[in-house]
Amino acid sequence: PHHGELPPQVGNGKHNLHVVNISTGKKVKGGSSKLTGRVLALSFDAPGRLLWAGDDRGSVFSFLFDMATGKLTKAKRLVVQEGSSITSISARSWVSREARDPSLLINACLNKLLLYRVVDNEGTLQLKRSFQIQQGSHPVRSIFCPLMSFRQGACVVTGSEDMCVYFFDVERASRAIVNKLQGHSAAVLGVSFNCDESLLASSDAKGMVIVWRREQK
Repeated sequence: PHHGELPPQVGNGKHNLHVVNISTGKKVKGGSSKLTGRVLALSFDAPGRLLWAGDDRGSVFSFLFDMATGKLTKAKRLVVQEGSSITSISARSWVSREARDPSLLINACLNKLLLYRVVDNEGTLQLKRSFQIQQGSHPVRSIFCPLMSFRQGACVVTGSEDMCVYFFDVERASRAIVNKLQGHSAAVLGVSFNCDESLLASSDAKGMVIVWRREQK
């Protein structure tokens, strides 16, 4: 594949998800599960009791995680779209008055950014909003903006294959784009904030990283 693009799917073999003890380097007993696709994205919920895994075949699995033993128990499966790779999963319990539900943000090579509501303790997902972006083949990632959302609405940020970085307000019924950053010359693959969200780093498929400073108003 070209740089920054997802490799083609290979065969129908089984793929495994493992919990590893970093002190011993060994797999935890009961901490493994088989999946039908290659895992490309992982995210825990804030308490660490739920784990979501997204694969290269368009499915998101939820697992119950026992923090005392490291045991994984498969709970739910959501097929976002068959054959569309899940490239990013981000979990967040909102601190904003505008968006109180636990949520999951998913990139899935659908030319859309997907926001799901977590509806129960087993990680069942219900689609809340989708936002138009360009993503058909690259491993684009997105993030929540919890601190910014606390001050000015519920925001998320994502890369896009059109070489832009997008900020969306998830509670706006229309005109959800609240900011659009331009400066890259290739598909924007990753975005990441520093601890107080005053700086945002974005990276693209040509290897460039741009650091953006948020203007104080």
